[in-house]
Amino acid sequence: MNKEPSFAGSYYPDSSDEINQLLNSYKEGKPNFRSKAIIVPHAGYMYSGHCSMAGFQHFEPSENIFIIAPSHHETFTNIAMPEYTYFDTPLGSIEINNRLIKEIASKYPAIVSNVPFEQEHAIEVQLPFLQNLIYPQKQNAIDFVKSLKKIGHKIRLIPILTGRCDYKLITDIITEYWENSSFIISSDLSHYYTQEQCRQIDNYTAAIIETGKIDCLQTEQACGLVGIKGLVEFANNNDCALIRTEMYNSGDISEEKDKVVGYGSWFMYSGSRNEYIERYYKKYIIDIVRESILHSINQEEFKPNHIPPVMLEYGASFVTIKLNGQLRGCIGSIYPTKPLILDLIDNAKNAGFQDPRFIPLTIDELENIEISVSILSSIERIKFKDERDLLSKINPYGIIIAEGEKRAVYLPVVWEQLPDREVFLNSLKEKAGLPPNYFSKTLEAYKFSATYITEEY
Repeated sequence: MNKEPSFAGSYYPDSSDEINQLLNSYKEGKPNFRSKAIIVPHAGYMYSGHCSMAGFQHFEPSENIFIIAPSHHETFTNIAMPEYTYFDTPLGSIEINNRLIKEIASKYPAIVSNVPFEQEHAIEVQLPFLQNLIYPQKQNAIDFVKSLKKIGHKIRLIPILTGRCDYKLITDIITEYWENSSFIISSDLSHYYTQEQCRQIDNYTAAIIETGKIDCLQTEQACGLVGIKGLVEFANNNDCALIRTEMYNSGDISEEKDKVVGYGSWFMYSGSRNEYIERYYKKYIIDIVRESILHSINQEEFKPNHIPPVMLEYGASFVTIKLNGQLRGCIGSIYPTKPLILDLIDNAKNAGFQDPRFIPLTIDELENIEISVSILSSIERIKFKDERDLLSKINPYGIIIAEGEKRAVYLPVVWEQLPDREVFLNSLKEKAGLPPNYFSKTLEAYKFSATYITEEY
């Protein structure tokens, strides 16, 4: 039994040529990383199509492709899966993995029924993106099977709708089937707030997704919250990060600003966000820092163009400037209070012209300065019984100590100059304005790691 398209001609075009032409117009360059898990919106293509393609361009399809979406019309407990054999769109047919659906239903609390899928758009609107990327030509069910030999691999869908559901059920399913599967989490963000309210809510939601603090996510922040939380929990459990690819709202597309819907897309990276940035954006970051310093010397405001979405994620950084091998300025942020791109621009300007230990940089020095950037991880408090216990826990991290209003920070790189733990800690105390032998029960200590980016010559 085939599931015929219900939303062709409304949410997306009903002509295969028009679909491919529209989706191709959304593509931008080549992705630098492909992922087996993405979060993408499910609104009409006019509104969220560009945002969805930004996520899909990073998608790496596997033998089984799970699409996990909220149920907008039917009420049920846990998850629902269909009995259909194929899902159809104007681009052709995609096979459903009924065997795997039966297996999942035998292991997890689920219903198997076509009813929740009959008028559900959150699954259907994802299919043309998948077909455009994998099977760009229209094909019926017979053509689909014939084309498998040419393509070299076969994909099957596992559509899942979530009802009243614990997100850990989704985490368990992703964990169970990760090896041979890919996952599409279908979700819009906030609904029907003013455009300014939407931006504030969605920025907060994005920060939670990107830092993995899913306990802070609430129902009104995203309609596909169960799927999002399930994937983020899986990422947390496997030391992965969700990397932003796009975010905006319907008010950016239409003239309606009073009741807008937010859209965002992410892909899962097998490592930390900072590792991803180091791998793909080293030159970009050094160029941004240099441009910020140059604009400051010329007393010009610096507004970079075409900012990569990952640089709009909140982050904390330090910018270090050296001249002839000697420190010439170093200013940074300990806590992420703004998008990383703005943090870098501000810290570059401050390191060059506001470090109280040095006079401002001059234009004659620019050609000879060396720039390095440290992007900080999240801050974690160190619990300790006494100073000896503290000394055992500080290496090789960046360390912050605080006693009342007195505080100081050393980046992890300082261990290269002060490799002895006791010398390191005593020096940090002195930097905070405390005696080197100082210790009290009210002393606080925090640790962090840092990703280093330096100029390549």
